[in-house]
Amino acid sequence: MSKKEDEVEEQTMLAGKRNDGKKKSCQRRQWLEKRRKRKRKRSNIIDQNQKHRNVNSGGSNRSTIRSVSGSVLPPLCWSAISLMCHLKSDHNLNKNCLNSRWQWSKSTNNINTTTILLDNNKQILFHPRTSSSTQVILADRPLPSNGKHYWEIYVPAVYGTSIMFGIATNEQQMLSSSFTNLIGIDQHGWALSHHGLLWHNGISRSYLSQPMETLRPILVGLEFDADVRTLSYTINNQSMGIAFHSIPKDKLIYPAVSSTSAQSTMMLKHCCKMCSSLRELCLKLIKSSDLKENINNQLLPRHLIEQLIL
Repeated sequence: MSKKEDEVEEQTMLAGKRNDGKKKSCQRRQWLEKRRKRKRKRSNIIDQNQKHRNVNSGGSNRSTIRSVSGSVLPPLCWSAISLMCHLKSDHNLNKNCLNSRWQWSKSTNNINTTTILLDNNKQILFHPRTSSSTQVILADRPLPSNGKHYWEIYVPAVYGTSIMFGIATNEQQMLSSSFTNLIGIDQHGWALSHHGLLWHNGISRSYLSQPMETLRPILVGLEFDADVRTLSYTINNQSMGIAFHSIPKDKLIYPAVSSTSAQSTMMLKHCCKMCSSLRELCLKLIKSSDLKENINNQLLPRHLIEQLIL
């Protein structure tokens, strides 16, 4: 091989090495840029989470929020979009009912409560920081002792050891220092857990064919028939049938929910008394008409005016 050919080959090799070097340098720059973007994204998330923790703790730094009761964590805060109920209720379309005015209430005797009530006591936020207990929340008044009563609870995500929906007496245990199915742990409660089991008097039995899907929204409807003393459920507008019979008549009955899960939330979307007589249907019609707007000017019986005002 001539000297000239050697020089050409050497120049070709050097050019190839330079091109390879440029290519590797370009790839490295791209990799570094992606790495910087990932770091910035993580930093923004950490800053947002830290800001949320500081707000919840009054400005003091706290460790990352975690749930002892479940391995899957919810968002650090529920966004307005995540709280929107995308599961539309069929109850108002298919049933004649009068709206009820009860709401959730925290027990004044329970000084260790870790629950926050929001939206005029229609929304419950359980264990807003961490969870190491089970909390029960009752309605602020008992259900009437006659008629059929229906209410719907929307949960944007179910997770953890136990989330329960049911009824209880005013003797219900409101707090447990352990993770447990607290409503139905004794004779004072009747409830369905998100695992698909019914609980009463410390005994569970199967009810749903499968557990409620983890980290998915669900709309739970409860119907208490105060005349025949039964409790039924609907799940996402599908009737599941009668769950409990022979609920005592000599006890005041309250809607009840419980949760072990950190930052779990429930929203009371609808509560009513179902119309079962001509009188109640007429009352519903009057309430939905313009007569209610000018109620003081109408020649109506006093007892009817009082019911319309309620």
